[in-house]
Amino acid sequence: MRARCLAWAMVLAMMAACASGPPVRVLTAERREGTDGAQHAIVPLEPDVYTVVIFFSTECHVLAVHDERIRKLAADFARRGVRFLAVDSEVGATLDRDRAEALQRHYPFPIVIDRGGELARTLGAAYSGYTVVLDRDGTVRYQGGIDSDRVHLRDDAVHYVSDALTDLLAEKAPRVTESKALGCALRLR
Repeated sequence: MRARCLAWAMVLAMMAACASGPPVRVLTAERREGTDGAQHAIVPLEPDVYTVVIFFSTECHVLAVHDERIRKLAADFARRGVRFLAVDSEVGATLDRDRAEALQRHYPFPIVIDRGGELARTLGAAYSGYTVVLDRDGTVRYQGGIDSDRVHLRDDAVHYVSDALTDLLAEKAPRVTESKALGCALRLR
């Protein structure tokens, strides 16, 4: 019982810390295998200035609805020094399955495997579509949803990731540093 109470106390403390803005988390240079056959560091390396990490699920219809917006984001920002990676942290994730998904979805970036869901837990990802923007120091500059839409894309959506990247590339703090991710629950165990 005491251990459960301590665990809840830690969760509440983490939630309180997150309420005042995104936590700063420095990630190691550990590399993960991608669907393109290469090993990828999550933290941006030269010449990239930011990495956008989108947590991925092969079975999430909410994420599939956003595929076109995701491809457009990658196309718009790749030439400005922003690297995109999808991360599959789900139990049973395989490179073969993700290669097929990357081809079917026409992703212009690789999907990397996060065996055991360590990266998802480190970055607080509980839902597919949860997106994190990291700078070269491994600092989280934005975390949350791709935009304000769920399954019906609207013209008046708030484009959180696009807005955060536009601000960061203009050397400003992002207008919004944290939002709610509206995807499907990730199956980490």
